[in-house]
Amino acid sequence: MTTQKLTVPNKLSEITLGQYQKFNKIVSKDPDIDFLRKKTIEIFCGVELAKVDQYKYTSIVEVTEIINKMFEKKPKLIQRFEKQGIEYGFIPVLTDMTFGEFVDLDTLMSDWDTMHEAMGVLFRKVKQKHKEQYLIEEYDSDKRADMTDMPLDVALGAIFFLQSLRKESLKHLESYLQNQVKELSPAMKKRFMTTSDGGQPSITSQKVI
Repeated sequence: MTTQKLTVPNKLSEITLGQYQKFNKIVSKDPDIDFLRKKTIEIFCGVELAKVDQYKYTSIVEVTEIINKMFEKKPKLIQRFEKQGIEYGFIPVLTDMTFGEFVDLDTLMSDWDTMHEAMGVLFRKVKQKHKEQYLIEEYDSDKRADMTDMPLDVALGAIFFLQSLRKESLKHLESYLQNQVKELSPAMKKRFMTTSDGGQPSITSQKVI
């Protein structure tokens, strides 16, 4: 049994997006709990997998529980952050996104394996700022920054923010449709609410954005 101490991250900002992507890939394979604990220590504490067995079992369980609790939090949107001495900013006005930005973001955010590329669309170098206001570089898919090593709290904050926007948009759409249905005649309302196979229409979930 080793007496060497584990270096444990205390907050999401001490974990990178790349580390979380590796962890998520392991989780998606539905491994047994003990192997998942070992991989958690390897990925987030920087311990070689073969050496994890040398630590006390209770210590491994305690550390993995600490890390798991951090993932239960929902970080707020962080609009600017520094990486390797360069300041990056979140797209200031999402409704001003270009077609290229929208298409790339829609594609890249559909898979955790490409989430670091999606963050390269959302966050770009700040070229001008005044207090809380700022401008970022124009989007160029060929010069997209690799955000693998960005802080996880910044990445998750952006993801949760976009998910919240999407949910609100669906609520407004559903409310609008319901109001429209109320204004229809009984015959038209019945026709609208009944699908060809006799089922009820529903608003299906789409990808973020």
